[in-house]
Amino acid sequence: MCARLGIAAASATFNGSAENTHATGSACRQAGQLNVSAPRSQVQLLLIRHGESEWNLAQRFTGWADVGLTPRGVRQMQEAGRAIRRSGLVVDRVFSSMLVRCIRSVDCLLLAAGSPSAPRTADWRLNERHYGALTGSSKAEAIARYGADQVQAWRRSYRAVPPPWTQDDVDRVATDPSMEPPCAGLEPLPLAESLAQTVLRVTALWQELIEPSLASAQTVAVVGHGNSLRALVMQLEELSEQAVSCLEIANGEMRAYESGAGRTLHLQCIWQPSALAPISKIL
Repeated sequence: MCARLGIAAASATFNGSAENTHATGSACRQAGQLNVSAPRSQVQLLLIRHGESEWNLAQRFTGWADVGLTPRGVRQMQEAGRAIRRSGLVVDRVFSSMLVRCIRSVDCLLLAAGSPSAPRTADWRLNERHYGALTGSSKAEAIARYGADQVQAWRRSYRAVPPPWTQDDVDRVATDPSMEPPCAGLEPLPLAESLAQTVLRVTALWQELIEPSLASAQTVAVVGHGNSLRALVMQLEELSEQAVSCLEIANGEMRAYESGAGRTLHLQCIWQPSALAPISKIL
């Protein structure tokens, strides 16, 4: 799949302490400053996880539930935007999910980055993985109901699908606006997803909209969720199913990719906000 997407794995280092990040080699995570050594014209892709949400803070499976940002989540995205601005990068185009925690994150990011009028596209294919009947449950509640081993399998396995929404869940969505999945008329709605299924829809969006934007030499920001970004990173950095199951992306974390020969993309650096919460154990 990587060959079809025109992407390649690479390692990158910049000022700071190096850290082994997974199968791709070493990169460095640093708070405060986005240290990109490539010229502005070569840094083409920024992958950014939305700021901390209310349910990230509460440690609840969020999925397609439409919950907002915490004050810390707002600060994380403002800090990410300022880091982009200080680096000299100009965001030309933004893609995000349709969930409000991503939409609000884009608002904060672009204003702080000095690019409030950058064209933006919200697409359901960047929505978080659908957690089905786990949606809204805390980890403790899910373990009490299904058992620790089963919950861990749903969280970490590449192909395991959590229990789907039932008719009761669908009825609950009808009376709770925060549970209504933003998906622009998608029919039929998914009732639960594995990471593998999430990868399929994210890859389709990449090929249809994101990659053509990169081909026009634009700097593109993709603001997504833990799992929709893991899906992209899996392809960009050529991670195995096992490696991607271990990958965690913190709220507000940003991964910068530069263009190379043959329109390939290489990981240049990983940035994290200083207002960083412990990485959620629920992805």
